[in-house]
Amino acid sequence: MFDCSFSEVASALGRSEAACRQLATRARTHVREARPRDESVARDRGDDATTRHDELVLAFVGASRSGDVGALMRMLAEDARLVADGGGKVQAALNVIEGSDRIACFINGVRTKGFSEGTTLRFGPVNGLPGLIMYSTDGSVQTVAFEIEDNRIRTIYSVRNPDKLGHLTSA
Repeated sequence: MFDCSFSEVASALGRSEAACRQLATRARTHVREARPRDESVARDRGDDATTRHDELVLAFVGASRSGDVGALMRMLAEDARLVADGGGKVQAALNVIEGSDRIACFINGVRTKGFSEGTTLRFGPVNGLPGLIMYSTDGSVQTVAFEIEDNRIRTIYSVRNPDKLGHLTSA
């Protein structure tokens, strides 16, 4: 639907174009209000929260690479979520993964199925959240952003869709 005009959406839904514009406005407002605006938002490098978040992301990467499922679970909020976007072009989780145990097992499974040791990581903000960009030896790119609350990872946003990542240069 994101590639469609309001007139196309209106026709598909059997509503007026004005009604569809209003629905979109309400949806945008709802998303903005629902997104936590806590300490996970990017901050200046000297900020204590940023330092803690950087340390948490580094620890998470280390536990992911080593397969330490217990450590991964301790870093995740119990009701954490992992949202992946492969765009139907590359492998990614099809559904949102919920729960620290499921996410930790999923990440461990991904690791055992071929995490490349030659992957280059660049740490830094991704869409205003603590994150990283991963450059694989096969030329693929992935971004991972972490929404952090109370020094635990609340949501992981993984984007592997090459259509969305073409602007990122190779490592």
